[in-house]
Amino acid sequence: MRPAPAHPCPDNFPRRTRPGSRLRSACTACLVTGLAIMMMTPGAAAAVDLGDASILSRQGQRLQLAIPFGSDPGERVSATRFSVVSVEAPGDGAAPPDPRGFTISRPEQRNVVYLRSDRPVDNERLRIVVSVSDPGGEAARIAYDIVIPPARHAPARDPHAPRPPRR
Repeated sequence: MRPAPAHPCPDNFPRRTRPGSRLRSACTACLVTGLAIMMMTPGAAAAVDLGDASILSRQGQRLQLAIPFGSDPGERVSATRFSVVSVEAPGDGAAPPDPRGFTISRPEQRNVVYLRSDRPVDNERLRIVVSVSDPGGEAARIAYDIVIPPARHAPARDPHAPRPPRR
């Protein structure tokens, strides 16, 4: 509890303040408000997080991947640029797709990015490095080691081969 002043002032009498203290208080309030707004702005405080890739295609098709980003399902993330940095095929398989040939799409209302190669892929395994940049220009890279499921269809049968007898 504060002690009573030696000379009490009437309520309508203005109290003396130090010169510049009001300006200092206003600047402090603006600074605190600005910091609070920056902390609530998505993407301002942290880099964009990339999730696990889902493979949406099979061998013999154009490679399609879906990669979620952000930490919460409803979180609005302002990532500005996604790119495929490199694609490698371990072993002696077919040549991997060109990283510059990927189509990248991002739906407006969802935190997911879709990658699609420009040609069919016959590899069983690929290592894909994806880069994402936030509005501040900081880029994060993540490597995905993916296993592409085999094709579903059976090999084509010779049209001139005899049919098995019907029952």
